[in-house]
Amino acid sequence: MYYLKIIKLSALIAVFLFFISVVSAQDLKQYLDERQKLSDAENAIKDDNTGIHLSPSEQSANTIFKSILQYEELLLSNNDPPAINFFNAKEIIEKTQIYSILKKLPKGSILHIHQESSATYDYLIDVGTYLPNCYIYMGSDPVNGHAYGDYHFFASQPSDSNWVLLSHYRQSAVSNVTAFDDMLLTNLTLIGRDDGDYVNLWRKFDGIFGSVSGLITYVPITLGYMQHLINQSIEDNIQHIEIRKCFSDYYDLHGNTYNDTWFTQQMIQLVEKNRVAYNMPELSLKIIGCDSRHSNQSCLFSFVYSQMEYALELRNQYPEIFIGYDLVGPEDEGYPLIYFIDQFMDIIKKGADKQYPLDFYFHAGETLLYNNTNLYDAILLNSKRIGHGIQLSKHPLLMQKVKHNNIGIEVSPISNQILEFVNNFRAHPAFDLLNQGLPVTISPDDPAIYGYSGLTYDFYEVVTAWGLDLLRIKQLVLNSLKHSAYYNNTEKNLALTSWAKKWNTFIDYINTLTPPSN
Repeated sequence: MYYLKIIKLSALIAVFLFFISVVSAQDLKQYLDERQKLSDAENAIKDDNTGIHLSPSEQSANTIFKSILQYEELLLSNNDPPAINFFNAKEIIEKTQIYSILKKLPKGSILHIHQESSATYDYLIDVGTYLPNCYIYMGSDPVNGHAYGDYHFFASQPSDSNWVLLSHYRQSAVSNVTAFDDMLLTNLTLIGRDDGDYVNLWRKFDGIFGSVSGLITYVPITLGYMQHLINQSIEDNIQHIEIRKCFSDYYDLHGNTYNDTWFTQQMIQLVEKNRVAYNMPELSLKIIGCDSRHSNQSCLFSFVYSQMEYALELRNQYPEIFIGYDLVGPEDEGYPLIYFIDQFMDIIKKGADKQYPLDFYFHAGETLLYNNTNLYDAILLNSKRIGHGIQLSKHPLLMQKVKHNNIGIEVSPISNQILEFVNNFRAHPAFDLLNQGLPVTISPDDPAIYGYSGLTYDFYEVVTAWGLDLLRIKQLVLNSLKHSAYYNNTEKNLALTSWAKKWNTFIDYINTLTPPSN
């Protein structure tokens, strides 16, 4: 009898456990189903925000691309490029298949690049410093604005003996000329110069602009450097460039000086020349005139206003190439936009009577400070785009306004890391902006100072850090094209049509690749 009870009890326990396991399995399946639905719904929102749908050919290429991306992510898991400093990651990046694929990507437009640091400085060293009458400053004279390592051309030896003729210095100082020139080039970058001091880093950064100014504004170099930029951009599959350019005077050895009217005229001719040379009618370049937000001008208000008046004049004289105005320099150390609100209001009123008003393209939100207010003013002043916008994700209402007003966001990932606004690209706030449907674009900012050219490295960092597929990559490129400052619809339509053909060729190329075997 006892054993019978045991058998019955065991049977009941077995039935109970079976029932529990069935219920648990059903609960688990239901949970996993709900989990998948939630994930699918969120991804659908992200995809809907792009407004883009992939063709069957694009979907096929996307499958291949994602498999390569996932394979290399696993392969580099112990040496993850997006998680380490770009200077240390650069060689790793160049050896990856994703990098080689992205080199072929038709990237559309660069919307945020500073003319003085746009093309690599090897041109300045290898060509510029070998021109006759090139001097380098070997002392320090802050009163007269001279710093160690500055360059300038003089018809004869200056009275200040700290100016040394570079050809003599190069010949007498070293036996290895190549090593000497490499040193000159490295000194014009931030490679190996980050000692962890944010303020000191920015001083080094600003100092480089002072060093190269005497080279870039020397007339025999100016056009060659801009040709160097066009060559490197086309090589990296970029068809439209919008340079931010501080107003400058250009000089030659005969005492002649030239202003930005001359530069603008020269750029019109240079672009047309390259359209023919490269058989690339869609090639275009635009100029955004700039001044420093931390200028030491004694009458800063009147200076900025007079510069904007000049910019408005150029805007109406050369509307096909000169597009607007910006204030540049570190936001946390310079004057905020609100400081110049009277001048901005006055130029807006003056521009209302012109055929072409002066559009703004303000740097804003390139900061780590919570109380920086430039984003508010950039939006209220109807800035066509926002430069950097790192702090935008912390302002929910401003994000809504940027999205509603379709204000392009110019994100420069590598620059943001090197200048210590973000350490790991996976944590870059622009990913959140992209996911919420804001018009994010990718630009290099100051690539010459960071030792590279073009856009491929920046695309690599965001693609691998954010796990972007071809849908999102296409979105980023189309954002850049749609937020470019085209002169008219003819120029815009030509740009979009030309890019679409290049994109289809890119898709065909990916479809020839063999996915990695696991």
